[in-house]
Amino acid sequence: MSTFDTVVQQVAKATGLGDGAQQFIKVLAGYIFKQSGGVSGLLQKFENAGLGDIAKSWTAGNATIRPIDASQIRSVIGNEALDDIAQKAGVNKGLVPAFAATALPVLVRALTSGGAMPATMPASFAGLINAAPRRKKPFHLWRWLLPLLALLALAYCGWQKRNVLAPPPVATPTATLAPAATVPSLSFKNTGGKIDLSGVVSTTAEKASLIGAAAGAVGQKNVTANVEVNPAVSPASWLDSLKALIAAPLLKSDGLAFKLNGDKLELDTSKLPTDKRAELSQLFQNRLGNVEIKGLYQPGLQALAELQPGFGEMDLTNALNQTSVTFTNNSDAISTSSLAVISEAAKAIKAAPAGMKIDIGGYTDSNGDDSSNLALSERRAKSVMKALVDNGVPAGQLKASGHGESDPIADNSTEAGRAANRRTVYTVY
Repeated sequence: MSTFDTVVQQVAKATGLGDGAQQFIKVLAGYIFKQSGGVSGLLQKFENAGLGDIAKSWTAGNATIRPIDASQIRSVIGNEALDDIAQKAGVNKGLVPAFAATALPVLVRALTSGGAMPATMPASFAGLINAAPRRKKPFHLWRWLLPLLALLALAYCGWQKRNVLAPPPVATPTATLAPAATVPSLSFKNTGGKIDLSGVVSTTAEKASLIGAAAGAVGQKNVTANVEVNPAVSPASWLDSLKALIAAPLLKSDGLAFKLNGDKLELDTSKLPTDKRAELSQLFQNRLGNVEIKGLYQPGLQALAELQPGFGEMDLTNALNQTSVTFTNNSDAISTSSLAVISEAAKAIKAAPAGMKIDIGGYTDSNGDDSSNLALSERRAKSVMKALVDNGVPAGQLKASGHGESDPIADNSTEAGRAANRRTVYTVY
């Protein structure tokens, strides 16, 4: 298989363009070599747009191809050139930026194989890109008319036979058809550094961007994708957050798996070391705040599950304070990804010996003024209290209070420190 054919095959698989991938690659390669200096000229355009490091990662010799999104492609290539590519390739112009974001890294990697930085079309591409279109075969009416007449004759004989000899049909139960997919879904598995993706999304652009993100993380050759496109499926609200998540180094963890179905996610970190399980769970909880997550691993959740009947105040305090609840940015709304944590906390509190009461304290980092932080921390504590009550905990057993940015447990000058200081603290008495 030639270099050109390999590129076409990869792009066809990643974008869903099918047979149209060859023409798209031809037009895209033509655009590259219209630049002064060819590949070098293209890379300079990305450099001028502040995206030079991303584009350089596509060249041969770099271990990891960094992904790029459709908006970044548009900022470099421009609407006029993209529209021209769409017209010549016969592709919907609204999809061209996403297709180019998937195809350009693969194409540049192929063009620069062996360390070359060609200014003109390489011989391995030039013949195919400049090849004359195939000559169409002349149309002969008889070639299809005779088979059609034969099929009509057979159909007539079959109809006659059914109407003369066939007994009355016997009613049979109607098979139950599986409901058509209406929500986006995605299955992710990392096995030995190779990512397997499958699922259903609503547009080719969504498919291309997901596969492109995976390819940027582990390399195109390490991605297997079976992602279908169904316009009847609703748009994936988690798409942008998930693409950023896939780019995180932790997502390269061997054995990680998860399944998204609509706004629900099942996370499987069981094959990973304990420290990575906790870190990955926190990452998913933070990045996919609008998704309900099953399978989060937190030391606190483990401790809550291991509480023995008749546990004491200190046991419950220690377990609850190892859990983590996140909120929508600058809001007192508990993120959807934390609802499972609230549910498990409520189960433990309801199993507590009679008479136990709990004070829920809210804390913030030091960003913002003191009074605003104090008010926000109190609202968040009350949100946790309400969520526990909604899960069946008696309101009289709970108390909520806000402490603002007081008593920091980490350095507020770092992001990690600020994240640690944004916390909920439980005191059981």
